[in-house]
Amino acid sequence: MDRISELPDFTIHHIMSYLSAKEVAQTCVMSHKWYNFYVSFPIFDFHEPYKWFVGDLANKNPERFCKNETIRFRKRLHRFTEFVDAFLVRFSNLKLCMLKFRLLIGLLDVEASSLLDKWIGLAVKNEVKELDLDVQTDKNALYTLPWIIFSAASVNALKLEGCKLEQIPETIRFYSLKSLILKKVFIKEEIVQKLTNQCPLLEDFSLDCFWGLRHISIVKSHKLKLCSILEPVDELKSIKVAAPSLQQLVIIGGVCRSIVIDVAECSNLKVLKLNAINLIDQEFHRLMSKFSMLEDLEVTLCALLEKIMISSDQLKKLRISYCIKLKEIEIDTPNLLSLHYWNHPIVTSKVNAPCPWTLNFINAVDELGNNIDSDVQWFLNMKQFLGASNQIKLLFIYVKSKRDSFNLEEFRNSLSSLPCEVEKLWLLLDAPPSSFAALLDGLLGIGYPREFFVLIKHEVHHNFVEWLYKEMMNRDYNCCNSLNIKCWRHYLKDFKIKGFHFLPPIDSPSLKGKSLDVNAVMDLWPKLPNGILQCRLEWCYPDSLE
Repeated sequence: MDRISELPDFTIHHIMSYLSAKEVAQTCVMSHKWYNFYVSFPIFDFHEPYKWFVGDLANKNPERFCKNETIRFRKRLHRFTEFVDAFLVRFSNLKLCMLKFRLLIGLLDVEASSLLDKWIGLAVKNEVKELDLDVQTDKNALYTLPWIIFSAASVNALKLEGCKLEQIPETIRFYSLKSLILKKVFIKEEIVQKLTNQCPLLEDFSLDCFWGLRHISIVKSHKLKLCSILEPVDELKSIKVAAPSLQQLVIIGGVCRSIVIDVAECSNLKVLKLNAINLIDQEFHRLMSKFSMLEDLEVTLCALLEKIMISSDQLKKLRISYCIKLKEIEIDTPNLLSLHYWNHPIVTSKVNAPCPWTLNFINAVDELGNNIDSDVQWFLNMKQFLGASNQIKLLFIYVKSKRDSFNLEEFRNSLSSLPCEVEKLWLLLDAPPSSFAALLDGLLGIGYPREFFVLIKHEVHHNFVEWLYKEMMNRDYNCCNSLNIKCWRHYLKDFKIKGFHFLPPIDSPSLKGKSLDVNAVMDLWPKLPNGILQCRLEWCYPDSLE
């Protein structure tokens, strides 16, 4: 007995919603009844079918492909448009509601444009709930939307890519719209205002890679919760968002962007992510003073920031990354759950954050943007920075030096405290092999890791495993008897090489997906590709570390 076929239509359609477009199409061959389920299926996903018909080349590089059109491609595109058109017309004649219409199409010409207008009209006529339109074309041939789309009162999620929004009706009827995502679009300032003002239920608004805007103003969107302004192509001057209900704001400005940000009326903001925006210290601190409810903060590639001050009992997550001019941070966040810091170590830091830290230390840069070699002061800055933490979860250190710039004796004489405990230490070593021994002593003078990972480049790390093993097994305790702070050799109980992990791509099928033990690493070392060497260390900590 075929019990599945006896289920109600809406239940079978719900089951089919978990299948891919290809799998849904395959169900129609099971029986005449299942063919009816297929043709009445209210979810239309023409993303994958487009690839089947026209191939991956157009999808990967549509601009290049449009310039090199072939008869074969046009025939395939014609077959695809006939397939979509027949499917939509057949469904429209059933007079059923459409749950989703998702379409990827490229090589837009006059014929395809008129068909798109027709398909959008059919979707609106059938009260589509979710509309996702991706037109693969270049900047100068964007698809102009038909006005009928702005009367889609039933649509609750709208995503448009490769379209032009230059003129729209005076009144729009997006009465049910909750999510509006616009990507690679040309759009004018008044259109943004109209869309956000006349969508009473709008909760999620996103602009990504857009043209035509110098100022963005969102001031009457009373239910807006999520807002993203990402990578404007033209020079964006200002962003103003006045939405008391806003909970998350993400702004990615691109390279060298100075944007005036006014979000003073978003007092309930919980998530703020700023990327590639040239905020000066005063602007950043004035911005932060407005958000007493903030729980998640990311500051990335803000090239003008020199000092970051954050004091919050509410903040739970904090990420500071690649702010190249940063010289000082003061963080008082007693309830922070995670701290991620990816930057050069700075001299002046006061951090009250009793949570696991994830740190990525990179070289500082000079005024011209050139990397400064990893010298003694760079190591001392790292040690001072780590001293404020009681739990280093992950420490990634990129040591980059063109010469032997690290003086181990000077470093040892400058030490005034023992290293801290580190759960995992990742090391990328880009320095002359002659400096490896001194740099290893310097790194283990900063922290005692339980697990030690080294990213291996064979053109640099000749015989590295054998050298490292001998170095770690060296128990010459006379190396630092005259110093108050003893080196790591006095406290290391055991050292083991746990294995070698390959980095993709791996040419040899016999090695793909494998990790090697220490014996295999030693035997195969000259033949191994680049990868990650994993080590395990056990320590007998001095009293001050326990």
